[in-house]
Amino acid sequence: MTGKPKKANRRKARAHLRPQPRPKPATIAWMQASVEDDLLSLAEEETGAESRWNRPRKRRISLRVDVEVVDWFKSNGPGYQTRINRILRRVMVEGKKRAGEKSKY
Repeated sequence: MTGKPKKANRRKARAHLRPQPRPKPATIAWMQASVEDDLLSLAEEETGAESRWNRPRKRRISLRVDVEVVDWFKSNGPGYQTRINRILRRVMVEGKKRAGEKSKY
């Protein structure tokens, strides 16, 4: 039977489209500080001593990033590109884990 989904299911499917209440400015400031701390901790985590032959391949790309973002990464010292790469890799791995969890259900 391939009829319309029940109303409750349709409401759940559209829940993400409903407008959400706006957070207060103090909450936003706290969230920004928290995100910055999390990003720095991700970037500073050691991934282990990788041998020369075991490193992931790199590709040179041109990426347009906000000036403030680049300045913030550079303000933490040399190696800003490595920190950006580590953060992006962590996001990728977490996204793959979440996608795997969703496919189980």
